[in-house]
Amino acid sequence: MKKLFILLFALAFSAHVFAEITVTQVIGKWKYEVVTDQGNMSGVFKFVETEGVLGGEVLTDEGYTVPISKIEMKEGDILYFEIKTDSDVIKVTMKIDGKTYKGTAASYMGEAPVSGKKME
Repeated sequence: MKKLFILLFALAFSAHVFAEITVTQVIGKWKYEVVTDQGNMSGVFKFVETEGVLGGEVLTDEGYTVPISKIEMKEGDILYFEIKTDSDVIKVTMKIDGKTYKGTAASYMGEAPVSGKKME
């Protein structure tokens, strides 16, 4: 009985330590800011779940809406997705820490830091 208790305690502890982000945590609106040489860009990443599949779109502060594709949740609380524009594919990798994140947005022009937080 004592061994069973120790095993259950170890499993409960390890599940918390190795917890990863979930679809439920990603769903919602995430404010973003990208710092570039040409100035800062901002807007909202909007993630939704439809029939068990995670999808989304970018809502820019300039009023544009761009679909998000190829969304992947990776180890270490990393969210990866691609934004396809008329002239480029922007690859975004963000490390989520609770309700905030930091990462990079990469395109043919190079990389830029991206950061933000989940909106309530």
